[in-house]
Amino acid sequence: MKKVFLYFNFLLLFGQYDYNLVDLNNTSDFFEQSVGTSFFENNVTVHYFGHFN
Repeated sequence: MKKVFLYFNFLLLFGQYDYNLVDLNNTSDFFEQSVGTSFFENNVTVHYFGHFN
């Protein structure tokens, strides 16, 4: 139970940090722009860091 408590505290403390990455999706409206959490203020966003070859 202590591990679960520590895990959730870790998520609350570090899960909301601000970052920016360049959008590499050539079908995106924001292609080659630096976007991140502060770019979409007051909106719910989902972040997926996938990999493909």
